[in-house]
Amino acid sequence: MCKVYKLTLAQFTQFLLLFSLAITACKTPAPYTQKDAYKENVQYIKEQAYDNWNKRSNRKNAIVATFFLEKALSLEPDNLEIGLLLSRAYHFEAYYIEPDPAQKDSLFMMGARLATQIVEQSAAYQNAISSVQGDSMVKVTGAVAVVEKEYLSALYWWAANIGRYLSTKSVRMRLDYRELGEALMHRVLAQDPEFFYGGPYRFFGALYARLPGVELSRSEEYFQKAVDAYPDYLGTYVLRARFLHTKAGDREKFRADLEHVINADPAQIPDVMPENLFEQKFAEELLANENMLFE
Repeated sequence: MCKVYKLTLAQFTQFLLLFSLAITACKTPAPYTQKDAYKENVQYIKEQAYDNWNKRSNRKNAIVATFFLEKALSLEPDNLEIGLLLSRAYHFEAYYIEPDPAQKDSLFMMGARLATQIVEQSAAYQNAISSVQGDSMVKVTGAVAVVEKEYLSALYWWAANIGRYLSTKSVRMRLDYRELGEALMHRVLAQDPEFFYGGPYRFFGALYARLPGVELSRSEEYFQKAVDAYPDYLGTYVLRARFLHTKAGDREKFRADLEHVINADPAQIPDVMPENLFEQKFAEELLANENMLFE
């Protein structure tokens, strides 16, 4: 006959503790390798990049975000998400943060080059480049017209960065690059016309307001489409006031757009609240310079 042993709760707990210690003692902890350290370092850098990017309404955080994104991309050069965000970060820092014109140009060009390198990975782009006849510009404009949708963001930031860079250049230079800018953004427009809060519409609105010999009605039409798509993206109103209304000599609409921006809630689109906050500052500056802009 089997004997039944009765254990108190205290005895049973003690038994479990001893058993656990015995099992643990048999296991040798895995060594902390150089590979583990590398992974932790990469993860830390990416966390710092994203954390500072999310705080980019602060100028210092915006600059630090760009720094860590550069480091992250150097460690993971094939990371498409990091590369695209860095191209956007270069654009953000140049447009909203950096006061020096030469440094602005440098940042815009770095953003454009990075986006270009990403687009050049497209199989459709590579095939088109090798088959399209003509000079280098003809080849590029023909190739971007067939790029796959997965490269949409890269096309957009290529166009946005090069467009901002050219905005302070001569009319001749803007005309030289007009075909490329239009080809890039027409591809985005064809695949997702409301990408980045009506970005393609906004791009063409600003482009056609500044090019000589183009009817202002074309600019007005594109700006209105951007407003209709995302009325809470404040940058559209600022660009419309700055380029379209000044060229048309319409002070009333100029003031209306800028006052709308100043009185708007920048948090209506959380993802671009930092951009909206800076656009409100731009609106205040433009209003302060109204007389000079309409001379």
